[in-house]
Amino acid sequence: MSSTVYPSMGAAAATVKRKILDTAKAALAEETEVDVGMGFMWPPQWQDSVSVMGVRVSPSDGTIGMQRRQHVDIRQDVAITVQRVTDDEGEVHDRAYELLDKIDSAIRTDATLGGTVLWCYADEVASDGITDESNAGWGRICALSVTFVSRVMITRPA
Repeated sequence: MSSTVYPSMGAAAATVKRKILDTAKAALAEETEVDVGMGFMWPPQWQDSVSVMGVRVSPSDGTIGMQRRQHVDIRQDVAITVQRVTDDEGEVHDRAYELLDKIDSAIRTDATLGGTVLWCYADEVASDGITDESNAGWGRICALSVTFVSRVMITRPA
């Protein structure tokens, strides 16, 4: 059985979540002041963080064959947050997008996440664009919400 075929949605989601976290850690290995982890990290050690957050799994369009094989899409959310004591909104945005670029480039270099998915790519990026006025007194913050989508196959257990 191929490593892109899983016996359940849970097994597939857990594997993809871990592989995206591992890829982000490897992509940012030379960064000395970035928290990279699963979920919300508290207390933060650094002003920059990359958090592998929620995951959603949904079947793709198509029929299920006699082996009950079905393509499923896994959407993995990643939060990138950068904060600085500065009045320069561009400083935090440039840094957040720099971190995203390193992670996205690493995933595009190995779009199968080491053979664990059929493919994976960044599907959506969202940001408010500016620091909320209530948070701007001490500096600036940029929070990116990135969704990576992967495709795997689910089949009945052997």
